[in-house]
Amino acid sequence: MLHDQKSNRENRILLVDDEPDICMVYQIVLEDAGYQCRSYTDSLKALQEFRPNYYDLVILDIKMPVLNGFELCKKIREIDETVYITFITASEAYYEEFRNRHYPELGKINYIQKPIGNEELLQIVNTIIGRRTSTAAV
Repeated sequence: MLHDQKSNRENRILLVDDEPDICMVYQIVLEDAGYQCRSYTDSLKALQEFRPNYYDLVILDIKMPVLNGFELCKKIREIDETVYITFITASEAYYEEFRNRHYPELGKINYIQKPIGNEELLQIVNTIIGRRTSTAAV
């Protein structure tokens, strides 16, 4: 098992992806691992309900209607400068080109590539949360 449920209980994750099935599966996986996970398929609703200094990790899909992941990231940063944000996307090339062209001020931000298995997702999240709890957020 890749996780320790007791150490994850206090960690809160926000997941925003416009695909309901992805939100449902990833939320179940993360909650089964002991994380508190809130998921949204609507980026505007996620932004409206975002609270500063509440989440340890925010996972954002890039291609979403209304507010794409990069736009949502910028708006979340206006509310909470310290929360750790990572993207989830099916296309590394799209991520790099889009970020470099439209959002270079975001700098280097990590991403998770879809599709991803449940254990691999947990391993990445555990690593990020471990990094977050031991050092300052990126």
